[in-house]
Amino acid sequence: MPRDLRWERLQRAVLSAGVTAAVVAVLRQAGLFAEASDLGMLLGPVGVALAAASLPVRARPVDVLRWDGAQWWWQQAGEPLAVTPDVFIDIERWMLLRLNPAVEVAGVPRRGRQPVRWIAASRGALGGQWTPLRLHLFLARG
Repeated sequence: MPRDLRWERLQRAVLSAGVTAAVVAVLRQAGLFAEASDLGMLLGPVGVALAAASLPVRARPVDVLRWDGAQWWWQQAGEPLAVTPDVFIDIERWMLLRLNPAVEVAGVPRRGRQPVRWIAASRGALGGQWTPLRLHLFLARG
């Protein structure tokens, strides 16, 4: 499944801005930036977020999410894992999926507790695979 690079950059920007804001708040509380303006305090995290978002995204092996007609499978580098995907956010051109481990109890598939992975899928990244993925997610419950 091709990764959505914009989603990866957004995650990186939000994380770095949050960490920077926390560090600036602690330093200000300690008296280091007592004379700095509020605008100056805001520009630090925003600048760090923009810098983090502009860095290139590291290449990783392609992950595969597939439906075999009875079960969803998630494969990263290694063994495939039976999962149950939940559509967490759907805005037509972009979806956020939560993959939960599929657990069988007395032969009946059940959803596991901890998600295996969160996946952002976009129409732009998936191209011709977008429509079949959406159809399978909403029509094939495994």
